[in-house]
Amino acid sequence: MYGKGFASAIVLSVLLTITLFYLTFEVPNFLDKVLHQYFPEVFFDVEAIEKMLSTLRPIGYASLTVTITIIVLGFINKKSALTFLGSLALYLPTFGYFAFAMFFLTGLGALRALWLPILEFSPSILKLGCIVYIPISVIPYAPLIGMVITFIGLLVFSLAATTWLYGRFKGYELIDFWIYKYSRHPQYLGFILWSYGLLIFVSYKTYVKGALATPPALIWLVSTMIVIGIALFEEIEIVKKHGERYEEYRKRTPFMIPLPRPLTKLIMLPMKIVGGHPKSMRDVIGAIMLYTAILVALSYILMVILGP
Repeated sequence: MYGKGFASAIVLSVLLTITLFYLTFEVPNFLDKVLHQYFPEVFFDVEAIEKMLSTLRPIGYASLTVTITIIVLGFINKKSALTFLGSLALYLPTFGYFAFAMFFLTGLGALRALWLPILEFSPSILKLGCIVYIPISVIPYAPLIGMVITFIGLLVFSLAATTWLYGRFKGYELIDFWIYKYSRHPQYLGFILWSYGLLIFVSYKTYVKGALATPPALIWLVSTMIVIGIALFEEIEIVKKHGERYEEYRKRTPFMIPLPRPLTKLIMLPMKIVGGHPKSMRDVIGAIMLYTAILVALSYILMVILGP
């Protein structure tokens, strides 16, 4: 299991990671140039701005409604892939921050039409997740750190995907080797790290004339909690299928990443209050709503303390 197959998986994962990393930062720039033909710079033209908003407003409101519907239907119908797709769609407008100088709906920024219902009410709502910046708040060179985290996330995702495919090819019923020895959900962990790296990158990016510089911390938080909810629900189904074998695997392997025991106990405290590991879809939804509410409340307190 750890011979040529593992070595091949590492090589394949690294190559896939490099490719995805390149695409992550280059495709947005290319698309931005293409979309500028249809969504040009209108920062100094008030009439053109209102015209663009009038065009994109119904698209944005409809898109957000569809995205939320997809997420909800995914949970209701127990379709993890559908829910994950909705979570990804919710986060994709983050790429609209990549262009160095642009009006917030110019070029690739048009993707942020999805967030118009939020932005038009108050862009500050996007900050209601700022608690997530604490891990990197004291680290210099944040944009570079963001790129590093993005790369690590893609590497974790690629290795997880390669491991999963290898296990399926070999006929293993339960994938519990290689990277799955250290995380029960490495593919989701890879996505979370990838998206967090992008959040850090755009949050500390230099903006000029009219660019919307309010980082979407709340969007990342919500997207991440949805993904965690997917993982929790999948565990319920896996336990039904594999029973005691998966329970043993769950006891020896962290949910996402290995953490110090005191920190793990602190994180798990709200879940223990509501009855421990979720045993149904209702439990999963309750858990992610509880954690999201706690993190949003803490973010609000932090905003009040730090000020604008």
